[in-house]
Parts: sequence; structure tokens; C-alpha cells
Amino acid sequence: MVTSPTDQPRNPAPLVQRVRASVAGASDFEGVLLALGALTGLITGLLAAALILAIRWLQPLLWGTGSVPQWAVVAIPTLGGLVVGLIVTYVANEPSGSGVVRTMEILAVRGGRFRRRVPAAGLAATTIALSSGASGGREGPIVLMGGATGSLIGQLFRLDEARLRALVAAGVAAGIGASFNAPIGGMLFAMEVILGQFRARSLQVVVISSVVGSVTARQVVGVGVTFDLGAGHTFGDPRELMGYVTVGMAAAVLGVAFVRGEALARAGFTWLRRWMWRPLTLAVGGLGVGIVALAVPEVLGTGEGLPGISGMQEPIHRLLTEGVGTGWRAVAVLLVLLVAKFVATMFTLGSGSAVGNFAPTLFTGAALGAAVGTAMDTMGPAAGVDPAAFALVGMAAGFAASTGAPLTAILIVFELTGDYGMVLPLMLACGIANWLSERIEKDSVYTRPLNDRGIVHGTIEDVDVLQSVRVGDAMTTDHPAVLDVQSVGELRRLFDRTGSHGFAVVDGGHRVVGVVTRSDLDAAADLTTVRTGGRRVDDLLVSDIATAHPIVVHPDDPVHTAVHRMAALDIGRVPVVERHTKRLLGMMRRGDVVRAYQAGLDHHLGGQHRAASHALRDLGGVAFQEETVAADSLAAGVEIRDVNWPPRTIVVSVRRAGGIVVPTGDTRLQIGDVLVVLAEKESRQLVHHLATAPDVGGRDPTDPAQHDHAREATEGR
Repeated sequence: MVTSPTDQPRNPAPLVQRVRASVAGASDFEGVLLALGALTGLITGLLAAALILAIRWLQPLLWGTGSVPQWAVVAIPTLGGLVVGLIVTYVANEPSGSGVVRTMEILAVRGGRFRRRVPAAGLAATTIALSSGASGGREGPIVLMGGATGSLIGQLFRLDEARLRALVAAGVAAGIGASFNAPIGGMLFAMEVILGQFRARSLQVVVISSVVGSVTARQVVGVGVTFDLGAGHTFGDPRELMGYVTVGMAAAVLGVAFVRGEALARAGFTWLRRWMWRPLTLAVGGLGVGIVALAVPEVLGTGEGLPGISGMQEPIHRLLTEGVGTGWRAVAVLLVLLVAKFVATMFTLGSGSAVGNFAPTLFTGAALGAAVGTAMDTMGPAAGVDPAAFALVGMAAGFAASTGAPLTAILIVFELTGDYGMVLPLMLACGIANWLSERIEKDSVYTRPLNDRGIVHGTIEDVDVLQSVRVGDAMTTDHPAVLDVQSVGELRRLFDRTGSHGFAVVDGGHRVVGVVTRSDLDAAADLTTVRTGGRRVDDLLVSDIATAHPIVVHPDDPVHTAVHRMAALDIGRVPVVERHTKRLLGMMRRGDVVRAYQAGLDHHLGGQHRAASHALRDLGGVAFQEETVAADSLAAGVEIRDVNWPPRTIVVSVRRAGGIVVPTGDTRLQIGDVLVVLAEKESRQLVHHLATAPDVGGRDPTDPAQHDHAREATEGR
């Protein structure tokens, strides 16, 4: 039963609604956005501090304070992987894999809208993963948690997409700044990697959030650089520049190895999930890390050491200060460290554990740089080469090559170490590493996973509008399918009856095993009796003529992915399957793509429309509001001039079918029209009533008497 406003009790607005109204009506909205950025930084800083303290608390509980037996070195990462797998499978899957990639994906596909459970799930999963020895870093998860914090604050106050994206970037900057005490590096990372652009509006809120997040974490976990190098390093001999060029070139190879190695590892574990329960695959990843750690315990955790484990307790700090010795034996030790850390990281990231790849690139880059410096010192000790200085440069170059973010690499190493004496070698090596790696591999560790899924990360102006629409929202769900054991004769009759050009082929469990098209049927008619074993063509099974192992998409993929795959194979349809069971859910066809494109245009146009009206939110006691004309409402099918709007009310624009209609008195309102109305604030409820309330009891929206009655009802008289 539909009720009129008179049936609704007039309750006081909740506190959140009042705050929302205050934010929406603020005359200096950019000032409010900066305040929300500071709030994002505060909460993210607390989350980063909670993550650091939780790891410090849980690590000793898992590993103890004495010597650790070999079985525990294998068992603890394995069990940790299993628990993390349960969290990312049954609580929230966003923390699985690189948090940076997930954040970029959600920005590109969902417009920056995170789920509410992400921060808590990410905190729990990452604490367990890193405490149990997973080979990774905490920066990826804290990027995810910070981005989700900014998103949830933006959604709470119903910000438009552009401002929501700015708050997500602000949360990312605060996460990096808080986690590593590096506010400048956090700001650059958010702008260079997450947003891919520098804009004044975003920069302001990102800077404030990064500073607040860093200061907050300092107050909780303490002040100081992550890697204290004491007096630091100096650059004085220009002859060393060739060594730093070598570091840059070698780091480029390392960066490409990370990009391609992670892709290969993800593919391997994806294949494994076809036969194994997902949490067990993460346990397999932990098992791999544990086996590597039996020989090289330094691979465990973030590179800052684990209590009770033999080997270097602080391997990165050791490489940046005293090194591992001299001579070719030290070079061999460094290369073993590099390879072991790389392999352990592939096990961790490929399985989808809740860690980041930031710290592993720093570790391996430092080992690579130290190896080059030690080799130079061994070949010409009179030159006085400092391998620790080369480790510092290699750390930045490895990060620059793998992420495609040289500016962030240079600045963040300054902040991590407090060492500003190596600026020239850092700039040289990072520039060479980034330039050369881009010539070998166009993608970074952050963009490769997105591109493999058909997602193009970019600014809102550059991103295909089809990324804002999911396959599950656009697919045809009632498209018929055929069983693999049906006969070709039955298939022929189905084609004739439906007029379709193709069907998905499923087995008895409704899992997709192939696709069959009319061209396949026509080709089957040319089969000779020899090729068919003497059988008539119509007696063949569908599986005999269908294309096996077809290209498929999943309901949570953007439509852009479906279009990309259809275009690559010049096909007109692609099955939509459930990601893990491969059960058929629907079919994505060319007509569905056209409708999805229209929906995407409407989505982006709506965002631009709201942003334009938002700038004029408060004008002398009147305000903009947006209403959608409902079916059978008082305004549906009525010309604008005939609707008895409240005084001082103007219908500014009408958004209809992906376009903007400039309204006149003759414009007849249609169901689904989105109206932007300028009205007095006290008339907002009445405008909403006219656009959405059902026309029951013969009410006439053009009747002033009934209009006054509705006004009295909405005012609670």
C-alpha cells in the first residue's frame, strides 16, 4: 500500500542527515572538502598505527622470543595464509592481492565507491599475513584502507564523483605518509600512481590528508625515519656515476621481472583454484614462503625482521649501513638474498595474500644495488666505493622501475632514510631505470593486473564510459543455452525457432564448456561421412561442433572488458559465468553493449550535471535538489507549466535518456526524467512529493487547493 505524506510521522532528522545538510549547504564547499580530507587523514593515521602496533603484538605471539624450530618456519606462514584466505574468501575479497591495484580498480570501475567492511577486513588480514611471515609490505593494504576510509567519508556526505575520487587519493596519501612517516612521498604516490595527474583541487586535499595522517601515526607509534642511517652517505667521485648507471640498468630488468613474475604467479594460482578451495591456495603460497625461508630466513615479512629468526634481523637496514661483507662471496650472498626474496614474494602475491609489493621492491632493489657496489669495490678497492650507498640508490631505482613512479621513488627514499646526500645518483639511476623498463614492458606492477582484466586506469575524462557499467547489470539473463549432449538436429531447430546467431554450450551442471554459432552449424553440414564416422550430421552431438574453452566474462567485470574480448576475436556475444564455478549466468551481446553504453553516458553525464549544480548550491535561501519522476507520480505525463510548483521554484534542467533537456513550459515530464529543481529549502519535501508520490484518489497536480493541502501535510500542520 502506498501512503501519502499525511500518513508519515514527522520525526526529527538524525544527526547524520543534519550534518549532510550542513555540508551540502556550505557556501565554501572546497573548505569543507579540505576538512573532510583532514578527517580522512586522521582516521587513516589511526588505522596505520593500529596495523603497525598489531603486527608488533602478534609477531612475538606467533614466533616466540627464542629460537624457532624449522617446522615452525614452514608451518606458521602456511597457517597464516590459510586464515588470510578465509578472510578474503568469506569476509571481503578486496584485501586480496595488491591493495594499490584494488584501489585503482575501484576508482576505475566503481567511481571510488568502497564497501564499508573493507578497512576492518584489510586490517585483520594484513596483520595476520605479515605477522605470520608473508613476504610483502604493509603499504598496499594501508593504501586500500586509506582509500576506503576516504571513500566511505565521501559516500557518507554524498559527494559527487570528482570529490569522492579526491578523498580516495587523500586516504591513499595519508596511508603511505602514516605507514612510512613519509608525507611528501605519500602525496606524490597518490598523485603520480593513483590519480595519474596533478590538479589543484585534488592536490590540496591530498597534501592536508597526508600531513595529518603522518602526524597522527607519529603521535601513536613514535617519531623517526624508517631506516636510520646515522651520518648518511655522500657522493663525491664522478667516476662512480657509471656504477650508478649500471644500477639503473639492472634495476630496470628487476622491475620488468616483478611485473611479469607477478603476472605468471597470479596465472598459476588462478589455475590452481580451479581444483582447490581458495583458502588452501593461500596456504600453498605460505608454504612456499616457509620453504624458501628455511634456507634464507630474511625473506619473511617486510624486510624489517622477525623476532626469534636466525639471519639478519633488519636486512634492509643492514644493506643500507654495514652491508654483508666484501669480496665475491658477499656478492653471491646478496644475489641469493635478491632471488630468494623475489621467489618468496611471488608465492605471496600470486596466491593473493593481503600484502603489498612496495617493501619487496625496496628489499630486492637494495640487494641489487649493494651487489653492484660490492662488485665494483672488489674489482677496484682503491676507488673506495661504498656498497651501502649503492644499496640506497638501488632501492629507489628498483621501486621506480617496477611502479613507473620515479618522482615518488626519489622522494620517498629521502624520507625513509633521512639521507639527502645522494640526490644526483638517485635521480640518474631512477631516470634510467624508469626509461629502460618502459621500453621493455609498458605496464607496471600496478597497471598490469588491471590491463589483464581489461580495465584501463585513468582520469574520469579518459576512462571509457563502459567501465562504469558492470556486465552483470547489462547482460541478457534469459538467453537460451544448449547442452553439450544435445544433437545437432535439435540445435538446428533451436536456431530456426529463435533466430539467434549463437548459444553457450553447458554441461549437466550448467557450467560453460563451449559456444556454438550458426557458422559452426553451417560448417558441420560440409562434414563428410568419413569424418563423422558414418553418422549423419544431425546425429552428431553439439560438443562435436562447438568451440571449446570459449572466452568468457564475469558479472563483476566492466562492460569494457567484454567489448575488448569481443573485438579481439571479432565475435558478437560472450558468455557470462560465475567466477569460481563457471556456471552460466547470461550472455553479453552487441545489443547489450549499446544499452550499457547509454547507461554509462547517463552515469557520467549525471555526475557532471550534479557537479555543475553543486557549485550553485546556496543562493539566497534557495537550493538545488535532484528528483527522479516516478511511475504514476503527480508529475508524470504532465507539462511543466501545469504542475503547481511551490513559489520561487524553477525546473532548471531535465536529464533524459543520456541527454540534457532545457525545459520550457511545454516540456512534458516523462517517467524516469531526472529533474534539477531550484526551490526554497522549506519547499524541498513538497517538490519531492510532486515528483515521486503516486497519484491516488484522483488528485490533480494542477489544482491549487490540493497543492495547498499537500503543503500543509508536508509541513506537519
